Amino acid sequence: MRWLRWILITLGSFLALGAILMAAWSIAIGPAAVWRVLTHGTTTVWDHLEYPGRDLEASDSPRPWTVDEGAVPVVLVDGRELRLPEVLAERNALAFLVIRDGVIEYSWAAPGHSVSTPSMLFSITKSVTSLMIGAAIEDGLIGSVGDAVTVYLPELSTRGFEDVTIEDALQMDTGSMYVEGDNPFGIHVEFNYTDRLESRILGLAADAERRGEFTYKSGDNALLGLILHRAVEPESISEYLQRRLLNPLGVEDGGVWSTDHDGGLERTWCCLALSARDLARLGQLIVDGGVSGGARVISQGWLDSSFATHYGPERWPSEYAETLLADYGYQWWLLNDGSVLALGKDGQYLYVDTARRLVLVRTGTSQGGIGWLDVLRQIAEAYPVID
Repeated sequence: MRWLRWILITLGSFLALGAILMAAWSIAIGPAAVWRVLTHGTTTVWDHLEYPGRDLEASDSPRPWTVDEGAVPVVLVDGRELRLPEVLAERNALAFLVIRDGVIEYSWAAPGHSVSTPSMLFSITKSVTSLMIGAAIEDGLIGSVGDAVTVYLPELSTRGFEDVTIEDALQMDTGSMYVEGDNPFGIHVEFNYTDRLESRILGLAADAERRGEFTYKSGDNALLGLILHRAVEPESISEYLQRRLLNPLGVEDGGVWSTDHDGGLERTWCCLALSARDLARLGQLIVDGGVSGGARVISQGWLDSSFATHYGPERWPSEYAETLLADYGYQWWLLNDGSVLALGKDGQYLYVDTARRLVLVRTGTSQGGIGWLDVLRQIAEAYPVID
């Protein structure tokens, strides 16, 4: 019976080790976060259907897009010239739009999906949050980008944020010790799944020596989200988005903004779900210089500041040297030809070329194994610059 005893001891050891690891994991990121990871797995574009959130509505005065579809784009992928619909169908896309001067010139959607179906935008949400910070400043709810974050989050005044400004957070230059990544014991996974987001944000720490070089950190956006939350109360962030941006833009479909718990805090770095055609409205707002439907929605000054170079070649990380990504503004990627980009996990793209008055949207369930930014650039360059 020694073999049975050995099996039982071995099995008991594995169970004990598993229990220890589960306890350590729960301590590291919280039991609710662990449960969500185990029951739902990795984040997907359908997370807004699984987690708590606040619904967003179609505008009370929706403005349908003008549609005048023309030639189907042809792009070069892996050395082959392919019609765009082939690429989209084979590369895990959900929806695609080409909008030139406010007119839809090409649209595509996967079977069972449409350009009116909301899906998770992931880090495109950061760029939307930036627009909302600008709106809150213009509405007098936030003083200026020069304000210290501790004016709104005094709990951080002893955690290395004393000299960190809202502009630093917008440009991801806070020195925060937040680490982006998929480590299940790490802070990024914790932020994505926790049901106690505010307390987690207020547990962040910063180190001045880490400032000066670009490091992509969702935690810097989380700071902006909590500042915005406190600034717009008693409205929620979602209600402010609805009133201040979505209604004036005339969106047609609404969506969802996921929260840490029912009635809780929006995850402003990742978790806004909109349709492709409503997302395109945000791009068109930029093309039109902050005006929509003949009314000023956001100032041209805010857009200019949002897209101003901050790091420059001398401080821009070498890992981006061979890419089209040339700098980082106020939660927007700045491209090397003057275009701007909102970019989300699994191939969510909002590409805006104001010189060509062009908005390109791609949503999907993954990147599909190709460089979509290169595809978008090819499509854009087929159009002339508008004087």
